[in-house]
Amino acid sequence: MGFVRDTNAANRMTQVNFQENETVRIETFSDGVLAINITLLTFELKAPTFKETYTNTTLLLAMARQGPAYLAFLLSFATIFVIWVNHHRMFNLIRQSDSKFLYLNGILLLLNSTIPFLNNVLATYISTNATEIGSCLAMLLFGAIAGTLYMMWNHATTDYRLLKRPAADVRVQTVKSGLIISMVIYGASALLALFLPLVSICIGLFMVVYLSRLKYHRDKVV
Repeated sequence: MGFVRDTNAANRMTQVNFQENETVRIETFSDGVLAINITLLTFELKAPTFKETYTNTTLLLAMARQGPAYLAFLLSFATIFVIWVNHHRMFNLIRQSDSKFLYLNGILLLLNSTIPFLNNVLATYISTNATEIGSCLAMLLFGAIAGTLYMMWNHATTDYRLLKRPAADVRVQTVKSGLIISMVIYGASALLALFLPLVSICIGLFMVVYLSRLKYHRDKVV
């Protein structure tokens, strides 16, 4: 009997270690993708070029004219970072994965990997007559990312299937509500971008602050 108990305990321990290793690999891979996407953003920051003689004053003026492009970079960088924050907080409460959660995580990374491209579009055309479409597409993308985070969280918390135990102090509904609100605001901001693109971008920056304050646990800051 003692041998059977020891064998069962060893099997449970092996299963727990496998599950922990499984989530660590997913989070590590995801961290790498997000880090690469942030790095790609910096390649879009271009120094001003001059065909004629330049001075300190003309350089500063040229950089000031590129201010809108820097704003686009700030929005994209901050959004990727807050996605990473929420991804990290979510995985701190998850003990295992399954096929659906794994593919949802893949969709999140796919959407996130398009941010550098849309940042390039937005930064290039933000000071032109095509500002509206760039801002609208960016807000739609951010809304889709918030929606994917919602689907991941909803799947993980249904019947507490993927959560660590005990799960009583996990703020399941609070996070769901926060992500739903984010989707709605991003959707409204995408429509607003067709008329007031710069206001839409400012709302996008506000959403970074809002998403950074989502708490996944009642007591722990994770």
